[in-house]
Amino acid sequence: MKNIIFLRLLFITIMFASCNGQVISKEDINEYIKSKGEFDKILTSHFPNKLVAYPYIIINNKNKSKNDICFMLYENDVDSLKIDSIINKYHFVAKYTYQDSCLFLINRFETKNTYENRKKVEILDSLLVNRDCYKMKYPVPNFKVYNPTDGRDLKLDESFNIYVLDAKSGNRFENFNLLPNLQMPPEWQNGYSKGIAFSKKDKTLIYWGIIW
Repeated sequence: MKNIIFLRLLFITIMFASCNGQVISKEDINEYIKSKGEFDKILTSHFPNKLVAYPYIIINNKNKSKNDICFMLYENDVDSLKIDSIINKYHFVAKYTYQDSCLFLINRFETKNTYENRKKVEILDSLLVNRDCYKMKYPVPNFKVYNPTDGRDLKLDESFNIYVLDAKSGNRFENFNLLPNLQMPPEWQNGYSKGIAFSKKDKTLIYWGIIW
């Protein structure tokens, strides 16, 4: 397992393409369980109990200064049947595609550059902070920021689907008492969101739980 730490960001990348289909080691399973246990079950109840095959990526981020507390699991080389079986297990409150004309993104103005280098985010268009169409939407992660640069870049196109399991506003986790997030509208300046995203074309399945 390879651990890459960007300041307070713990970005764990496990990409053994040659090991795809092999049983994951006990050490890797324990590392996943440990990382998952660092977050409230409200956020992680939909995540798998353990990992079963390579390749995969874990993102464990606790950057309070950027209103970005998240746990994510990227499973790669996942066939359509497995994706369908996972999706059919849950009741979702909303379903979107990444091409939605009014996608309610968390930390919309964050970029790959500002995220990885901990640069200050500039709100380039204040009209995008609080659009009327957000009132009918649930906030979802800005996947362009979390898209791993590991050689299998996820294509955020019409094949990328986002299913929200739950999302609520407010500071609901005592250990992450965050300041208001100015990239979000007033009623959503703090909150959490959880769900599953996938692309059958890219054979990628993503579990997320995020606090801001």
